[in-house]
Amino acid sequence: MENHDLLLEQKNIQHAIIGDVITDLSEILSNLSKARLSALASTLKLQGRSKMKKDELAAALVSEITDVEKLESILLRLESAEWELFESLLDTPIQQDNFAKYGYYYFLMEHGLIFTYFNDNKLYLIVPDQVRTAYAQINQTEFRKAHDRRLNIYNYTLALTNLYGIFKPDQLLKIFNDQKNDSPLSEQELMSNISVFLEREQNFVLKDEYIVNTSLLFEGDEKEYNELLKHIKNKPHYVPAKNELLQYADDSYFEITKQLVTLRNYLSKDLCRDPELLDYLIDDIQLACSTESSLQEIVYEFERREIQFHNKEQAQNVMSLIADVYNHTRLWSNCGYTPTEMSKLPGNFRSGPMAVPFRVPNNQPVNVTKIGRNDPCPCGSGAKYKKCCGK
Repeated sequence: MENHDLLLEQKNIQHAIIGDVITDLSEILSNLSKARLSALASTLKLQGRSKMKKDELAAALVSEITDVEKLESILLRLESAEWELFESLLDTPIQQDNFAKYGYYYFLMEHGLIFTYFNDNKLYLIVPDQVRTAYAQINQTEFRKAHDRRLNIYNYTLALTNLYGIFKPDQLLKIFNDQKNDSPLSEQELMSNISVFLEREQNFVLKDEYIVNTSLLFEGDEKEYNELLKHIKNKPHYVPAKNELLQYADDSYFEITKQLVTLRNYLSKDLCRDPELLDYLIDDIQLACSTESSLQEIVYEFERREIQFHNKEQAQNVMSLIADVYNHTRLWSNCGYTPTEMSKLPGNFRSGPMAVPFRVPNNQPVNVTKIGRNDPCPCGSGAKYKKCCGK
């Protein structure tokens, strides 16, 4: 954690202005280098920037940044965390935080809406006075309505990207409208918003007639993309209730099933007493199941953490619990359904390959290391095996 905080602080300092905090936009810009002003002008697509002298560039940027219509356009492109930060800075325009998350403010900084200062070993985030004045001129009722609408469409897009991997825009359209949001979404409005989202780097792209998770097109390799298209052919899509669905907008979210809880409880009792280590193990097992990894790849999650099975019976119990987790994990190849759910659906969906329930063969080889009673317990408790899991 300390190393993470140190790296975060260094990243923040790297992009900060060194010196006393200033909140006047004209003064801030006049103190920046010509190179930084040029970078800001390029981001804002300032016309004629290449021919301007430094003082002319600074003056033109003040007008550009405080243009109410352009400011509103930039703010409408903010993601949730960015908007929350900007909103908090409107209330408290100078905030001190050495460990602010750079990813939450870099877009705002690139557009001249936030600046950071490092002074006396402290990092300050500020919104210039003129930006706050310009924001106050925006019709707040209409802006909030438009912002909430775009953010809602964005979260639906992210959620379906993470739940399905591949889907057609008309599926998003149907789900959005079926779940009775504030007003119906048209195809034109959806695709217009998708175009705006894609002006920034996203974990989804448009390909052919689909919205596709970028992990399926890593470095231009389309093998996984084409394989998944075969698997989902003619399959229905699992559609959770709105509150559950929108949790998938967070790409780290996954459903905590009772099977995962059962597995965790078993491991905490007999194999791993370190709660943090166990949490990471459970996360990685769930991820491995969601990506349909092999049993040996899942076993490797134990091996690389030096968690050893004490006997074959224990190993078999763990493998059975993992199989149960897999069978209740939502899969892209099943359009969000679990293997257990898919196997119970009426109809025939076998025109494409099907993710089937996972079973552990009785003769499945599993590495088991004999633990001596006086050896350190592999659960990580620090006690001898005979006084811990070997009781």
